[in-house]
Amino acid sequence: MTESWICFFLVCLNLLSWTKPFVLSQEGVPETRVFTKEVTADKCTSGVPGPPGRPGPPGPRGDAGSTVDATPNWNSCQWNHLNNGNDVAQVVTCSITKTYSDTYLYVGISSDMRFYGGSSGCCRWYFTFNGAECSNPVKIEAVVYANGYASVNMHRPRMLIGYCKGISAGSITVGWHVGQCSGYGTYDCYSGWNSATNMWIEEVTPSPYD
Repeated sequence: MTESWICFFLVCLNLLSWTKPFVLSQEGVPETRVFTKEVTADKCTSGVPGPPGRPGPPGPRGDAGSTVDATPNWNSCQWNHLNNGNDVAQVVTCSITKTYSDTYLYVGISSDMRFYGGSSGCCRWYFTFNGAECSNPVKIEAVVYANGYASVNMHRPRMLIGYCKGISAGSITVGWHVGQCSGYGTYDCYSGWNSATNMWIEEVTPSPYD
């Protein structure tokens, strides 16, 4: 029985009042007493909230998550005074054993990278992975361009860093190369002059924004 019906019966039982009787008199007709009743009802109010219900049944089991090794996988290589004057060459290499196929490789190098010669020109440094440049998402490269410094031999410390994905698991040799810029001819490049060169490789999980 709903709350509204319970309230209605309580009203009928407790709040019932009777009006005064009146007499209908007609000649030759016995007196008849007729009663009417008047019901007065108060507004019902909600009761006290009941106790909480019992917990529902357990939900279905979720899918198993992927397993990721929490141990960092990285390597670094260092050279002192490379003094490499090659204009087109692989300068150095550093290797890592990649554990998963769906991870990224984060690579970087800090060294002296110098362009020299001509009124304007350019030298290019870049990374390769087992002999091929990164294509996913893009190449990891840096160019040094100069204009109007024909007689100035400017050595500068520089850094080259980037992420590469789509590389299969296994042994990976990362090469650091120097070369010429497309459309600018051949110029004098220099790598690692009179200073330490540091190169690093790290396997990292995919970006949540990928």
